[in-house]
Amino acid sequence: MSIETGLTGESLFEQKDLQIGLGWKKPLRWGGTTDLTLTQQKTNSSFQRTNPTYQANLAVKWTQPLLQGFGEKIKQAPLVIAKRQFDISLLTFRTRIMDIVFKIVSLYWELIFQTDNLVVQQNSLNLARQLLELNQTKVKLGLLAPIEILVAESTIASREDAVIIAEKGVRDVEDQLGNVMGMQKTFGHVSGEILPTDRPVSDEIRLDPNDLLADALKNRPEIAAAEYHIENGITSVEIAENQVRPSLDFVGIIGPTGLSGQFGSSFDQLASGDFYRWEAGLLFSVPIGNKAATAALRKEKAGQQKLRIEKERLISQIQLEVREGDRRVKSDFARTVATRRALTLSKKQLSAGTERFHLGLLSSHDLIEFQNDVAIAEGNALRAIIDYNKSLANLNRVDGTLLQKYQIDMVK
Repeated sequence: MSIETGLTGESLFEQKDLQIGLGWKKPLRWGGTTDLTLTQQKTNSSFQRTNPTYQANLAVKWTQPLLQGFGEKIKQAPLVIAKRQFDISLLTFRTRIMDIVFKIVSLYWELIFQTDNLVVQQNSLNLARQLLELNQTKVKLGLLAPIEILVAESTIASREDAVIIAEKGVRDVEDQLGNVMGMQKTFGHVSGEILPTDRPVSDEIRLDPNDLLADALKNRPEIAAAEYHIENGITSVEIAENQVRPSLDFVGIIGPTGLSGQFGSSFDQLASGDFYRWEAGLLFSVPIGNKAATAALRKEKAGQQKLRIEKERLISQIQLEVREGDRRVKSDFARTVATRRALTLSKKQLSAGTERFHLGLLSSHDLIEFQNDVAIAEGNALRAIIDYNKSLANLNRVDGTLLQKYQIDMVK
């Protein structure tokens, strides 16, 4: 409703409008929109001879931006960005899966170590018990002093403690592995449920550092995610540049119309198609200063530069990880060679010492020292081979091939 009055306060013009309508709107691929509207307007006015009047309109309106907002690329940009964000989420999830798989593999090899180490400690305990029996026999025969029995018994107590600690190590790693794999939720207590089958590799695996780096740059999900971030940044810059442009829109309207003093008659005229109206024009606008759009463009360009720097830093970090992983593999393999040699020499010393002990040329204390040296050497050899296999798994992780190695695939 609108009312106009003069200086005297008397009413010069009064109009009351009541409009109802239905509409349908469809976006177009080049940034424009198409509207279809059906309206009915009721008017009471002091300037009309017939009151009320009813005007029905059926109109198709086409609005097409020609500068700001023009083009299929700009129109689809938010959807393209959202699609890349989804791909980034999948790549982030892939990285998380790789971390979990690496943790499972590391715990698996640690379980192998703890299991084998338990066998080593049990064997060492059995040797101590055999020594005790032998010493007891020799004491009865008067070949040894009674104190040798105490030496053997003390050794048994010490090695029983080592067996208890080793058993705990097995149980602890079983629980950790079961927890990572979700077995505790399924089976409850997992002790005794995990039985290692694969044995660690001991052969040297020669790898080319350049090939490793090439694989890392190709397969690491973080690099693909960084590239998607940069592509999204480029798209955001294009959107911001488009928003800096002035607005120039083509607007066209066409459709039948009907005017009558009765509600139904206006729709009858509309349906007859005898009366049409059409409009066409250009709407041009230039924001003064346009500081908001300019600031947004600067922000997007700065963000784009930051993303490129972050990608370079990521590549440098991955290169560092690959080189360190390659060195670790080589170092741990060298350790396996050294510890195996040390174990061989310790066993030879124990064999020679055992013969001398039986001949009465070596004390129980010295024999026990040889046995301890063998147990320590076996533990060191086990640790070196397990660390070597962990290093190989780590190298598969840093070059991005860990999931392929274990045939783990992700389906979108």
